Amino acid sequence: MTITAAKVQQRQFYLFVCSHSFLIGLFPFFLPVYLYKQGLGMSEISFFIAASAVSFSTGMYAWDLVKSRLSPRALLALCYLLELVMVTSVIYAGPKIPEQHSLAYLIAGCYGLYQCFFWTTQRALFIQRSSSTNTGDRYGNFQIFVVVALKIGVFIGGFLLEHENIQLLFIISLLSILLGFSVVMKIPGQLEWPFLQWPAVSLRKVVTFKDAYRSKAVFALDGFFLFIESFFWLLSLFLILKQSFMQLGLMIIAITVMLSVVFLVLKSRIDKMPEQLIYAISVVGYGISWILRGNLDAQLSLFSQFIYLCLIAFLTALFRLAFNKRFYDLAVHYPKTPYILMKSYYSQTALILFFGILGWIFINQQTIESLNLGYWLAAALTPLYFIYRTRKKSEVGSRESGVGSRESGVG
Repeated sequence: MTITAAKVQQRQFYLFVCSHSFLIGLFPFFLPVYLYKQGLGMSEISFFIAASAVSFSTGMYAWDLVKSRLSPRALLALCYLLELVMVTSVIYAGPKIPEQHSLAYLIAGCYGLYQCFFWTTQRALFIQRSSSTNTGDRYGNFQIFVVVALKIGVFIGGFLLEHENIQLLFIISLLSILLGFSVVMKIPGQLEWPFLQWPAVSLRKVVTFKDAYRSKAVFALDGFFLFIESFFWLLSLFLILKQSFMQLGLMIIAITVMLSVVFLVLKSRIDKMPEQLIYAISVVGYGISWILRGNLDAQLSLFSQFIYLCLIAFLTALFRLAFNKRFYDLAVHYPKTPYILMKSYYSQTALILFFGILGWIFINQQTIESLNLGYWLAAALTPLYFIYRTRKKSEVGSRESGVGSRESGVG
């Protein structure tokens, strides 16, 4: 690939991801809070997560089938279209949820399908642009762009939701989708995306998938944690901040600004640090963050809450940076077995089981009680991340010298 072509792909990648991050900030970011405000309890929100995982899994099969039949531009267009469908489902079904809670599962279906196509396409594009020596730096760069776009969306979305201006939120989302699509599509040149030629993953390959890094168990574990982070924790913040969308958005933005400095420092250094040591420290810190969440006191002053939340956010961000570096380091060495697809299949299956069970457990519990139970469960499960192995130096050397390593044929 020429330097010019690489720059074109990089520009398209960042525009695609940033436009979707802005759209996610406008509303999908606030979805767990919106569902709670519409009268759903923790049991129903847990079932919502399980239902979205069913839709995501179905979408994975569809994505795998259509990816090789679509041009790069058509696949990006489909991602934008599914975003529009998801937002439309919220606009028309959301206000009716208080009278008919089952409508939430219509939104769950659209949400899971959109999440599948966007995140799977994004991860495939990221892997294509990375190597084992720069995944930490590239992920840090990627996160900075994503965070800026996301928080702009969060500010606008929080303001509009605070004033219950859902129709204007829909109009802005629609215009943003059209603008994002048109800008990405206007980038010149015929792009070549090798991942579009990945062979389809059969059910047999998913079931028999196994490697030397214990990836299968970690994939299942991580699905649970991602939704505890995105749904449960956001709802806790909302309750602490007196159920104000605007205060929630501003608090998230303030924390993000504080953490941006950390990302700027860490992103270029993490690839040069002792990987196992950094990973171990991040896992311990991640476990501490869940204990802190379970002990968060709503009676603290706003300043004390901010410091407390910054610490939790830092420990979480450090873990995600270290974990994703390990994940992408392995993913770039699975050219014949789409590692990211395996992660999604196992993560989503675990989500169905985890949150289906939690939905039944939470039926007769209060919101705060359910949230804290989820955090203590997360704290207890965090040490399992230690089972995730990294590649050995001998494997790295053999790979770089042109000798196929054993993971290239796994699956």
